[in-house]
Amino acid sequence: MKNSFSQDDMPGKNSMMDSNLAMSSSLLGHDSDSQSLDSQSRPAISIGMPVYNAASYLREAIDSILAQTYTDFEIIISDNASTDETEAICRDYEKRDARISYVRQQENVGATGNFNYVFGLARGRYFKWAAYDDICEPEFLEKCVAVLENRPEVVWVHCASSKINEHGDILDSMAPEAEGIGNTSEAGLPRKFHDSNSPHLRFQGVLLGTNWCVDSYGLIRSDTLRGTKLLPACYGSEKVLMGALSLAGCYYEIPATLFYQRVHSAASSRIENAADQLTFIDTKTSSRFASTRLRLLRGHLTSITDARLSVWQKIRCRVIVGKYLFQTNKWGSVLRNTITGTGVGRTKSAQRRSVSNS
Repeated sequence: MKNSFSQDDMPGKNSMMDSNLAMSSSLLGHDSDSQSLDSQSRPAISIGMPVYNAASYLREAIDSILAQTYTDFEIIISDNASTDETEAICRDYEKRDARISYVRQQENVGATGNFNYVFGLARGRYFKWAAYDDICEPEFLEKCVAVLENRPEVVWVHCASSKINEHGDILDSMAPEAEGIGNTSEAGLPRKFHDSNSPHLRFQGVLLGTNWCVDSYGLIRSDTLRGTKLLPACYGSEKVLMGALSLAGCYYEIPATLFYQRVHSAASSRIENAADQLTFIDTKTSSRFASTRLRLLRGHLTSITDARLSVWQKIRCRVIVGKYLFQTNKWGSVLRNTITGTGVGRTKSAQRRSVSNS
């Protein structure tokens, strides 16, 4: 999730998209004389892979994409100034497959910026983010495309998902690394009201549902995604984006397990300290006291304001935000986390581990 601008000063959606699209033309060799030809050769799917020091699992992740039964896609890799073998690996794949484009950032621009950046380069009518350490089954894209082609009310689609460890072994909920959740069926996914005709109910399902936003790695309609502000500059921003998408349309989960999220010590989901979470998201932040929770709240409210909804529908969505804020059973843990510097989105087991290791 990275971009070539400071995350504290992330521009609005129009200026950000104009900047990213202009940069995509320069980096990928597009000029005004080639636009007609380019429009005819655009792939159906753009896969954006933001990476940083990803050498450990990168080959396996790329190979799982190249093995897809649906082949009309491009892969856009944005390297956030890695210092390991990531660049060499990416350039090797770029030489071997014309569908792969590699861009190297001159400096580390933070996580959300790089995620947003790869979408700015996307040309397909559907878009998917891909992490350097996750794995897709060969039928993943084919089955996701089929849903979007046949269900116009669905704006993004994913599948049942499981967790794997650093060796690729599937984890069940009893494995310590899984932190009590081995499969999306154990995490409240698909979310409640995900296919409702009421935007405020779909939004409620996201805001008051699970924090495991693995569906952010699903296949999304690019036009719908362009209508959002993408990922705000805060840890846990996937939930803000899922909320924005839920206001635009329905979500569908393919019941088959076709996606595996890798759990390992270097994964961003394992960052427990609030200051480290902030640095991961925004390397140029000037404040160590920026409130992630306030940024998340602002992101949700902005999504409601920007959504193409009636005044009454927006009021109902803001009521949901009120319910979110007044979950009094969580106030104690929020206060403890703020005092101890524990980051957002941590499970109780992870918090206990953090305390025991301090």
